[in-house]
Amino acid sequence: MSQGIFESLSYIKNMIEEILPKTDTHHGFVSVDDGRGLVTSLNDRFEAQRQFSLELITLAEDDGSSGLSGRKRVNVEIHIKYSIPKEDGFRIRMMNEDAGKIIDTIKGPQYNFAETGIVSVITLQSRIDELTDINGAVTSHLLIVPFDLLYMEN
Repeated sequence: MSQGIFESLSYIKNMIEEILPKTDTHHGFVSVDDGRGLVTSLNDRFEAQRQFSLELITLAEDDGSSGLSGRKRVNVEIHIKYSIPKEDGFRIRMMNEDAGKIIDTIKGPQYNFAETGIVSVITLQSRIDELTDINGAVTSHLLIVPFDLLYMEN
């Protein structure tokens, strides 16, 4: 049994990649930075649609009762880039749909604890950031879906 942060994030990545979007179904979710090596950063990818990365925002902290359980907690953000459609209103509505599907998917409870070590996922407030070119023009949006990951590291 190999549990821990690598297995936990890999499992969540696979859960996201299996989501069938409600709108624009021919552009599914594709992980571009899964911690296995050097890749072009998400923000530097041209015309990306639903390409995503899992970003560790905090490092592991003890989340057990009186420090006895070995359970860890980290804050993670899913960053998903949207370059199309060009009409912002439609794009943002589509991103809202996707945020809802991602939240419903990753909050579990089918985590396969024996293999992943995932105890729980606590979703937080999603947000949207604008990505701009060197002239300050908005080129795309970044959907950010944060969550706290509670897991065992064995």
